[in-house]
Amino acid sequence: MPRLAGVSLSVGLYQCSCEFSSASCLNPRIFLFVFALSDACQCPSFLSLASLSSPGFIVLKTSDYLIIYQVVGIKAALIQILSCINAFHWRLLLSSPTAPACPPLWFACQDGKCIEESRVCDFTRDCPRGEDEAGCPSECNFEDGSCGWYELTLGDGFDWVRGSSPEVPSDYYGRPPPLDHSTNTSEGHFMFILKNSSSLYPRAVLRGPLFQQSASGCTMTFWHYNSGLSVGAADMYLRIEGDENIVTIWRVLYDQGPHWYQATVQLGRINKPFQIALAKISLGVFDGVSALDDITFRNCSMPPAAAECPTDTHFHCVHTRACVERLQVCDLVDDCGDGSDEEGCSPELQCNFEDGLCNWKQEHCGEDVFDWALIQGPTPSMNTGPWKDHTLGTSHGHYLYIESSVPQAFKDTAVLLSPVFQPTHLQRQGQSKSRHHCAFRFHYHMYGLHVFRLAVYVRTYAAGRGQMLWVRYGNQGNLWHRKTLYISSARPFQILIEGTVGDDFHGDIAIDDLSFLDCDPYDGELPKQNSTIPTATAPTVEPHYCREGEFACGIREECVPVQQVCDFRRDCSDGSDELSCVKESCGFEGSDTCGWLMPSAASHAFSWSPNQGESIHEGEEYHRPVHDHTLNSPEGWYMNADSSNGGYGQVADLQTPVISSTGPQCTLVFWYHMNGFTIGSLQVLLKRGNATQEVWSQAGNQGNKWRRGEVFLGLSNNFQVVFRAKRGISYMGDIVIDDVSFLDCSPPLPSDQPCTSEEFACTNGHCIPQDNLCDFINHCGDSSDEDPYICKGFSGRCSFEFDLCSWRQSRDDDFDWMIKAGSTPTVGTGPSSDHTLRDPSGHYIYLESSFPQKFGDTARINGPLLSRRSAECKMRFYFHMSGEGIGTLSVFSKSEGRRRVLLNLTGDQGNYWQLREIPLSSSADFQVMFEGKVGRSQKGDICLDDITFSPGCLLASPSESSSRSCPSGLLPCENGRCYSRRQSCDFTDDCGDGTDEKDCGTSCSFENGRCGWKSSLADEFDWMLGAGSVQRIRPPYDHTLMNESGHFVFLEATPVGLKGDKAHMRSSVWKESSVTCKLSFWYYISHMASGTIRLLIKTEDALSEAWSKTGHQGKEWFRAEVPLRSLRNFEVIFEGIRSSDMSGGAALDDLEFTNCAPSALELLRCPVATDFMCSCGRCIESHLVCDNKADCADGSDEIDCNHLIGSPGACDFNMEAEEWEERCQLFQDSDDDFDWRISHRTHTFGAGPHADHSPDGGGNFLYIHSAAQREGDVAKVTSGRPFPASIGLCHLRFWFFMHGSHRMGTLKVYTVGPSGAPLLMWAATGNHGNQWTYAHVVLSNPAPFRVTFQAEVGGDKWTDIALDDISYTAECSRGGPVTPQPLTCAADHFQCEHLPQCVPESWRCDGEPDCVDQSDEERCPDVVPGTLPPQDLCPGGFYQCSNSSCIPSILRCDGVADCPDGEDEHRCPALLQCLLGELVCETSSTCIPRHQRCDRSADCPPFHSDESNCHGNVDSASFPFAPSTMVHFYGLSSAISGSKKESFKLSVSFSDPSLFAQGFIIVVWPWHISPTLNSSWHLHYLRSILFYLHGCESV
Repeated sequence: MPRLAGVSLSVGLYQCSCEFSSASCLNPRIFLFVFALSDACQCPSFLSLASLSSPGFIVLKTSDYLIIYQVVGIKAALIQILSCINAFHWRLLLSSPTAPACPPLWFACQDGKCIEESRVCDFTRDCPRGEDEAGCPSECNFEDGSCGWYELTLGDGFDWVRGSSPEVPSDYYGRPPPLDHSTNTSEGHFMFILKNSSSLYPRAVLRGPLFQQSASGCTMTFWHYNSGLSVGAADMYLRIEGDENIVTIWRVLYDQGPHWYQATVQLGRINKPFQIALAKISLGVFDGVSALDDITFRNCSMPPAAAECPTDTHFHCVHTRACVERLQVCDLVDDCGDGSDEEGCSPELQCNFEDGLCNWKQEHCGEDVFDWALIQGPTPSMNTGPWKDHTLGTSHGHYLYIESSVPQAFKDTAVLLSPVFQPTHLQRQGQSKSRHHCAFRFHYHMYGLHVFRLAVYVRTYAAGRGQMLWVRYGNQGNLWHRKTLYISSARPFQILIEGTVGDDFHGDIAIDDLSFLDCDPYDGELPKQNSTIPTATAPTVEPHYCREGEFACGIREECVPVQQVCDFRRDCSDGSDELSCVKESCGFEGSDTCGWLMPSAASHAFSWSPNQGESIHEGEEYHRPVHDHTLNSPEGWYMNADSSNGGYGQVADLQTPVISSTGPQCTLVFWYHMNGFTIGSLQVLLKRGNATQEVWSQAGNQGNKWRRGEVFLGLSNNFQVVFRAKRGISYMGDIVIDDVSFLDCSPPLPSDQPCTSEEFACTNGHCIPQDNLCDFINHCGDSSDEDPYICKGFSGRCSFEFDLCSWRQSRDDDFDWMIKAGSTPTVGTGPSSDHTLRDPSGHYIYLESSFPQKFGDTARINGPLLSRRSAECKMRFYFHMSGEGIGTLSVFSKSEGRRRVLLNLTGDQGNYWQLREIPLSSSADFQVMFEGKVGRSQKGDICLDDITFSPGCLLASPSESSSRSCPSGLLPCENGRCYSRRQSCDFTDDCGDGTDEKDCGTSCSFENGRCGWKSSLADEFDWMLGAGSVQRIRPPYDHTLMNESGHFVFLEATPVGLKGDKAHMRSSVWKESSVTCKLSFWYYISHMASGTIRLLIKTEDALSEAWSKTGHQGKEWFRAEVPLRSLRNFEVIFEGIRSSDMSGGAALDDLEFTNCAPSALELLRCPVATDFMCSCGRCIESHLVCDNKADCADGSDEIDCNHLIGSPGACDFNMEAEEWEERCQLFQDSDDDFDWRISHRTHTFGAGPHADHSPDGGGNFLYIHSAAQREGDVAKVTSGRPFPASIGLCHLRFWFFMHGSHRMGTLKVYTVGPSGAPLLMWAATGNHGNQWTYAHVVLSNPAPFRVTFQAEVGGDKWTDIALDDISYTAECSRGGPVTPQPLTCAADHFQCEHLPQCVPESWRCDGEPDCVDQSDEERCPDVVPGTLPPQDLCPGGFYQCSNSSCIPSILRCDGVADCPDGEDEHRCPALLQCLLGELVCETSSTCIPRHQRCDRSADCPPFHSDESNCHGNVDSASFPFAPSTMVHFYGLSSAISGSKKESFKLSVSFSDPSLFAQGFIIVVWPWHISPTLNSSWHLHYLRSILFYLHGCESV
């Protein structure tokens, strides 16, 4: 482009001579015109340049240049052009038709109107069409241009540019570019940063138009986008003309995510031209998108001029003629624009803190802790406090603030006092002022995460806070807020402004521009307040006539037992026994606490109190509910633990009075609300005395809604319910409860009516529904409904207290259900305890949703196989699904490879155990399967407990195997032989190859596995199989091979283990052991391989400890031998206990059972007193006698069984058909479908038996003939004479035949009480083979009962069912067990401990066992006098007695027998005469000097007596005896009259420890005890002891 000069340009009506030149630095494809304007030719508008304002041309005007350029090439041309021109500021001018001339420095509107330049860009449209604001619009979405916003720092390759989403370079991010905010499309425009340079310190500054001024309410709102890995921070600042300093008004730090965010900036009153800029600095690693869109200025225009104003409410500005509210007069803000509203104001009524506190002052004699601080600019803490003051709106202005950082603590207060003012009711001078109320105006700033409270009080006395006028809580945003308070007082008054510190340093509060209007100062001080203390009168106690242990009702002479007070039942006729108790239901309406107690708390302590939603102040609406739960209204009440008080971690308890008793169904139901970012936790505790137990808990933010809580209490006595709230880290989040109810909590009363046939008769006389039987809840109150014998007919029930019962983990899932006690590991999900025991020791199964599980993973568990013959079958279970990440729980029925959904639950179901009941049925045998699916977060644990099946659910019979190698009822050995189940785990190798004992938990070296020893699934950690390791926490070598390759079991060390965690390793149930049975094993416990090992023996009735060892035992293996003796049906359990957190390593090896197989030589005693001893010497259980089956090898148990003939219900049916009912005392039921009959053979070919069960097969049997019946028809036969009530004592034996069709029916046995309610005791279904099958049933009923046999017809005619040889044990008729008589031996005989055997006392401890159980040679003293017992159990400095007890070795050879058998005085050296303070050494027969005592060097082997019992020097602080303690020494002495030894006692009184520390003691010699005592007795014995103990100088 050629260079031109002296060009004259015609602009509208004006002729301007302007310098013109082209830019030589530009791309040739860019055309640029620059006009230099002289002072005489300002060319003010250039609005006639319409031809140049077409697309492609841009007109810019600065104070010195007019710039016109056209972009022909690429987009980067704009950047290149502006890089050549260093303009200070510019304005984009719109083209318009030619306008009439205006005076210089005036602006010409399109309609010819001229306005002053100062009114252009002042947020007011002065031109009719608003063209004076066109270049600086108050709203800009960048769709039609940049609205006057421009990049200031050109040329560094890091600039703000206007564009749309496709123009954002894609290499800035790994996601799609942002859509614009205005249109939410890719076509919309916004400003963003474009980087095309690698400069290390580029700076992008987007500067806005030059605005003339702004009003006091002016704010700027915009949307920003700041996303990317290295996007950095951005600052927005304010630049005011004439002020060299800039003020930061907004800041964003780092990546905010791929979203647009709105921000609002307060500008306020600015009376000079100003600009706003958005600056961003890149440190050479800019990677992201920073963008700006939708800028809006609100309330920024000054009030317009008006001809007149309402005189009562407004002020008419002097020069601008605007109208402003009267409350804006003299408020330190120029609202008029000319300052006239702030003229003539009284300085003593205003304070902007530019010159200090004015006439305000800090409170120093009240309850405040620190002072308000004067400051300029931002407060020291980030993200809290204002950026600038309110008066000037810059960093130069001053304001007051409270600093919430250290040393201030939560709820510390700072108080600012105003001057004193006159009473407001006094008439002020001048009528114009008398109509107005005294007003206090101030501006406050409350911004920060932990802002707490700002309050204003008015007081009329010189002390105290007075009356609160106004209060604000919490974060109010990064803005200055204005508040006006009207004051009315009949006395002189003073204003107090109180700031209260929040929970953390993000809690600065600021105030500025305090002013009073229509208030008159008072010349004087406020008076002091007088205080009086009221006196209380003592209450009077009414006399009563009740005995001790009774409660006096309100009605005279009416008494009830104290156990009936506070039991939720009105036992007094006036209900007074429940007046001082907690109410059954409470909504807290009218602030009634309903008997709930709140322990007294200090002022400002975290505590419970009644509250309402209508009392919520601004900022608190997210901390507690606006509506209560009862009325769903702000007027409703609830209990609130206010987090505004107290500190982090403090607790508040709300508790009941002591509740004397509750019923079996008692349930606590309540609603809770826990909303807030820093909410704490809520617990429900049961308190008994000083012991508390958590039964429910919830922690963290649960959202702004009411949630239901439920706790099953059941039967309980003398306890309190406690709601314990724990405060979070700040005040933002109160804990609230409402509608607390105790449902079904009154204890049941014994009924005077008999139980119905639909009820179970408890042992204590109560009646409960049959559906409540055996559901793991004590409904009866005496647990008779949960007795294991009563519940034998309930198959598949499981409480998971030790294992999975009959439930099995699925193999086609992703992970397993786990057994757990207490709460689950993840906070915010899972229960506090199980449902069965409702304490931390109870177990349940749960699905762990944390890592390594992922979303969608499943865990499945399968129940027992149930028969298709199950009728009226239903399953009950309890589930717990609480947490924000809960997945899905599904229940399926599985049959023949198909699954059918029975239940599906998804998401949070509430934080409490809930009951579900599902009916079950299937046309084929089936299983129930629970499937848990992991949710979207780790707070998704799903829990199950207490699964039960109704009696109608029958177990399916085992399927017949065509390839079976053993007869029915027998199991195959590995060598091809067969054995019965009774022969397994009996310490006898019946197979010959050990198959029958293989998995029982046998003798084991662990070199080939665990030998059947099993770990409990309910433990927190396990016994692990491993080898030796020097580097790890376990033994370095095993005991079997004594090297690192040998194996043993050891306690697993886990990273989350806690001290006291237990691991169990158990055997199978052993049938029986001999009287000489012993278990030996080797154990290893060191300081590294630590823990406690216990050996437990579990029988059907008890769990007892047989051996234990804890603590460091040395770095070697030790042997232990434990006699088990004669036991039956027992388990051996090794229990390991952690000795510290995460510890473990204690080990076991070489377990060996010896002499455990029962022997025929043990002819003297059986394991149980009621056992039957066979003629061959073996013992069998009594219920096996006379059961028509030989259990003794010689058949002696089936001899002489005639006593059973004629007993009620016993029958072999070998009689005529018309006689069996009468003779057998069995009767057909009248409410069944058909009758039983007897026969000697079947009447349907292929079904039923061909002969009876008798050996010759020539007798009869009882059977049902199914061919003539329909499927499901029932036949019942019941015993005639009732048996007495018994539990677990009466045994029924019979033989049954169920063979024929695969559609076989069912056979059941019931006990039927007086009410007619049947209790299922036993059931069989399916095909049991073509043979008679033996059945043994334990019968139980808490009431006298009869026995019913019920047969149900199967699906076809080949389903006959037969019975034969029914008999009962003798206990059935007696109703109680046999009581054995204990053996008594003669006085000169020794009674063997484990057998009824007596041996002469002289045979005891003679070195030869005479008792069969060898107990006569146990716990004997040394066999040869003078020999020492083994010294392998006691630590150094101690001597081991023969009974394994340990005594200090200083007591060895002291002339006094300290061991039980005196072996500590065996092989002692001759007594030496040592000096005072010296010690006789045993082996060297020398005296050890005092200075060698307790010097940590053993000088006297082998027992190191010189280092025994060393405790350091004695002083009064460590003296072991309390003052006036009497210590007795016992010994032997030779009497004067001969060699006979007599005992004496020497008493030493330590009356003053300080004397003893100085070497003095007081000795009292009680001569009266032994008057023949030799006065020359060797006192050095006593002296040695005293020197040893405390280093005395003399005695």
